[in-house]
Amino acid sequence: MPPDSIHNERNLLLQIAEGSEIAFRELFEHYQRRLFTYVYKVTRSRDLADDAVQDIFLKIWSMRQKLPEIENIEAYLRRMAHNQALKGFQAVAREGLVEDELARRRSAHGSADDGLLSKEIQLYINRLIDQLTPSQRRVFLLSREEGLRQQEIADRLGLNLVTVKRHMVDALKAIRDGLAQNYGTQAVVLYIIFRLSDY
Repeated sequence: MPPDSIHNERNLLLQIAEGSEIAFRELFEHYQRRLFTYVYKVTRSRDLADDAVQDIFLKIWSMRQKLPEIENIEAYLRRMAHNQALKGFQAVAREGLVEDELARRRSAHGSADDGLLSKEIQLYINRLIDQLTPSQRRVFLLSREEGLRQQEIADRLGLNLVTVKRHMVDALKAIRDGLAQNYGTQAVVLYIIFRLSDY
């Protein structure tokens, strides 16, 4: 984003609020790298930093009508990045504790129960995937089964990238919510979410 565009950020936010994807891309390209760098410095994880930046701009797009109310978009984005970094750091810590607990249980009870539990939950996840909307299911399966990146999915389905990201976020949320409702314990839910990349 050139200096004159930065100076005119108010107009840029108004354009985004009206649904301009060009203005949104301009905002993204200007702030994406510095937000990534900030989160990476806190979490030391490229994956978490990538996810954080994606979540930040998904939220910005979903709340675009309110953007003109923001006085300082840079400070607002930095605060969002700070919150995402803390959440990512806490998630890493929780996953470490969960993995330690699962290892302790495997040591105490053997691996047979874990295998049965894993198979049961995989079947349940398959049912949850079947319950997604057709668009969410297509995006999710292209990502998990064919290993396509989100831009590749957008190209194949003829969708814009923001729509693909929204479908993916909604699909993952539906799966997480279903797991939490059915299994309840934080350990099982975190374990399965941690293993979702196997799909």
